[in-house]
Amino acid sequence: MAKNITMLVSSRTGNTRKIANAVKDELELHGYRVHERDKGEAVRTENVIICFWCFKSRFDPLNAKLLEDMAGKRILAFGTFGGYPESVYGNKVRANVTADVDKHNTCLGVFLSQGKVGTHNIEKRRALPHDDPHYLDDAGVARIMESQRHPNENDMQRAKEFLLEHVRFFA
Repeated sequence: MAKNITMLVSSRTGNTRKIANAVKDELELHGYRVHERDKGEAVRTENVIICFWCFKSRFDPLNAKLLEDMAGKRILAFGTFGGYPESVYGNKVRANVTADVDKHNTCLGVFLSQGKVGTHNIEKRRALPHDDPHYLDDAGVARIMESQRHPNENDMQRAKEFLLEHVRFFA
């Protein structure tokens, strides 16, 4: 019998939706029954995948609110953000998401993919004082420009591989 999994997906720009679709397709390919939660619907399965966009190094507001109403779930998280996944900031996001899930649930893992970031604020952020936390130096501009090419096929493949390494932890 296939395991049932509920997916929660929040995607402002389409970045997270691309990752969510790749994950869902891979799950169904391996015999899992995946139900994407409809607005207002309670999460009834023990196994949950949260697909989120990063907001202030945590879940986006929609998924943060949904998480508040869950307890006793086994959760895998897939997120998109403008940073590099294997960076200090990426590690901070993973730690925050894990801690938020583990308050009332069990976090089985957090996958991060770089995603497109709007370029409209680059000049405004470059004009800030250098000690401002939102100041954008040359490396930051390069990161934003790199983000325009993500998530790409490699990112979706990495998401599928992460999924297959962690889905076995679902009950």
